[in-house]
Amino acid sequence: MKKIACVGYHATGAGVIDDLFREFDNVAQGMYEVETRLLQDPDGISDLEYYLVDNPHRLNSGYALKRYLKYAGNTARSYRHIFGKRWMELAEEYVNALAKFTFPGYWHGDIWLLNSFWKNVHTFRRGLAKLSPACIRKPSYYNYFPWLNSYHVDLTREQFLTITQDYMEKLCREVNPENREFVVLDQLISPANPARYARYVRDLKIIIVDRDPRDVYIHQLNHKDHVLPVDPEQFCIVYRDNRKTVSQLPEEDCLSVTFEQMIYHYDEYVKRVLDFVGISEEHHVRKKQFFDPDRSIRNTKLWEKTDKYREAVAIIEKELPDMLHQFE
Repeated sequence: MKKIACVGYHATGAGVIDDLFREFDNVAQGMYEVETRLLQDPDGISDLEYYLVDNPHRLNSGYALKRYLKYAGNTARSYRHIFGKRWMELAEEYVNALAKFTFPGYWHGDIWLLNSFWKNVHTFRRGLAKLSPACIRKPSYYNYFPWLNSYHVDLTREQFLTITQDYMEKLCREVNPENREFVVLDQLISPANPARYARYVRDLKIIIVDRDPRDVYIHQLNHKDHVLPVDPEQFCIVYRDNRKTVSQLPEEDCLSVTFEQMIYHYDEYVKRVLDFVGISEEHHVRKKQFFDPDRSIRNTKLWEKTDKYREAVAIIEKELPDMLHQFE
């Protein structure tokens, strides 16, 4: 099964790739506009690699596995729309595969992961113990939660990557019950560090989509977005900094396009995308039903449609001249 990751830098139009592949009869996808960020999110798989392999620790490693399960639970409502009802079951299988064994025990970090009721019980009982006479006082190390378990972890990087790749294969099979040739995963990796994340998934092609900063800025204001700065000078700093590359992949594994190229040069760039992925045009059975450049073009050159942000646009043009799309 071949995988395609379409990714952007926030509001840069990566959805055109997701939309494009919804028109193919041999491509499987999850629910529309639900992102797949489990590799790059805090407490996600990349963080697991750090705590289990790069910086293993007798307490932190097992705690990191619990944090991944908590992350899986917190995101279950969204990820079940992609990976189906087995999302939590597969997450638990993955954690158990990474652990060497479990044993009864916990440390104070595990208390932080308990729900508020049990944390309050712990605080109350600790406080009561401090107020009790010395002859009946429970020691500070008293085991208040004998039912809690800890994970012991001892992994090489190769073992971690193999188990993780197997996990991603299982998840992709849940996305693809009809066993289609391709699976698309939206926002799977960070565009600044693709080489790190590509190691977690077998047979992966990555398509990174960028967009003219003037349109990114105006788009976020029009939609009352709250991810990027509103101040245009701060916006320029963030826009440029976010595009600093930590790692790169060979051209055969990672393709960069712009939102504008996909729209203004539709035929040329759709062909580039298909050639890059290795998918035949004959499977493009619903052409322009999801990605229609004649509709999407309305979301370009937004700065020409209003004078409201003229001063901010001038600042962006001054600070980011090398990042503006050159319209022909």
